[in-house]
Amino acid sequence: MLEKCKGEAGMGKWLDVSAAVFALAAAVFWFLSAYGKLPPMIAYYDAAPETDPFYKAVKFSAKMNQWAAGFSGLSALCMSIRLFIKN
Repeated sequence: MLEKCKGEAGMGKWLDVSAAVFALAAAVFWFLSAYGKLPPMIAYYDAAPETDPFYKAVKFSAKMNQWAAGFSGLSALCMSIRLFIKN
């Protein structure tokens, strides 16, 4: 198995697999960011407190989107490096 993965061809295979794994991770995080219903928004005089359910849900969604975008970028990076490796 290791003999088959040596050299540039082996590196290309690992980049393909890495890109697929990163793309799958991005899809999972984007699903988590969009899953579920938002709680009702309550109007506050000055600013929403940290304990407000709507504020916490939006903050969670933003964090999941941030992770998803990072994994998507890693997937794109793997595929762009793959373009420079000969078959």
